[in-house]
Amino acid sequence: MNFIDDTPRLELFRIAGIPVKIDATFILVPLFLISILQQAPLAAAIPIFATIVLGVFLSVLFHELGHAALARLFRVPVGEILVGGFYGYARMLESPRSTFPNIIILFAGPLANAALFLALWRLLGSPEVTWGGYFHYVERPDWPDWMTTRPWLIQALITLARINLAMAIFNLLPAFPLDGGRIYRDIIATVVSRASAAKIIAGLGVVVGLWAAVTGLRIDLVLMLIGAQIAIMNWAVLKQPKDAEEL
Repeated sequence: MNFIDDTPRLELFRIAGIPVKIDATFILVPLFLISILQQAPLAAAIPIFATIVLGVFLSVLFHELGHAALARLFRVPVGEILVGGFYGYARMLESPRSTFPNIIILFAGPLANAALFLALWRLLGSPEVTWGGYFHYVERPDWPDWMTTRPWLIQALITLARINLAMAIFNLLPAFPLDGGRIYRDIIATVVSRASAAKIIAGLGVVVGLWAAVTGLRIDLVLMLIGAQIAIMNWAVLKQPKDAEEL
């Protein structure tokens, strides 16, 4: 999902000439994951914590690289990639020439996370995954030594697989500023006005945001905060549909 704000940011490196920056909100990632340090002996908790924090950064970066790679394929220049606290943004310097390439570029981010999930799932031996995103895995005899001798790493990989699965699915929901909201707006706008399409998605987005916030109250603080922000943003778009053009 993409947020635009003016928080302080630092350029870390460049990929194919595209600046990759991290902004100050990324500090929220380790803050919200700090409970991991209380769930295992310190010797295991610290590497699990560090691996997951790094993995969240790489997962968001890979999502935005998916957008950037497809944008360049359609000859849309990319100015920068920003990684923040549980969100990212690939800044396009121009708009795609038509609806179809825009939709493909938007789909590329969630598909990148789906690919990461599948890679991690295969690495873990293709365990059964419940509807709630939980893994039922058993240690496999063909696992390499670097996995079997580091049980903390297996736990970290399971968590990152779940995060990427959630990112892939959540980003395709019909709400602004999620990729799904903009994809479905563009599709609906082929049969109704763009303002009407934005209102339809914003209405659905309020519902999605409230659902996420209420669900997050029970299971996850991060989901609750993201849901609340989505509900507020979509309510604003519902009142002013032109605001959707900036998302």
